[in-house]
Amino acid sequence: MAANRQQGGYLGEFIVGFTMFPAGLVLFTASSHVIGFVLAIAGLGLLAHSAVGFYRIKKLEYSNGS
Repeated sequence: MAANRQQGGYLGEFIVGFTMFPAGLVLFTASSHVIGFVLAIAGLGLLAHSAVGFYRIKKLEYSNGS
């Protein structure tokens, strides 16, 4: 799925964040637990970090002239 190790790491991070964010929101809205809020914030942080990582390594793909 990923062309190199960095892309694979950010892809895995994106998948975990994509799972944690809505799970945290559901847990927080269903029973108003603090752990749901923490999961949602952590998931959102992982999504943001993976997006920044994907943006930074995108430049490396096109620098070889292909």
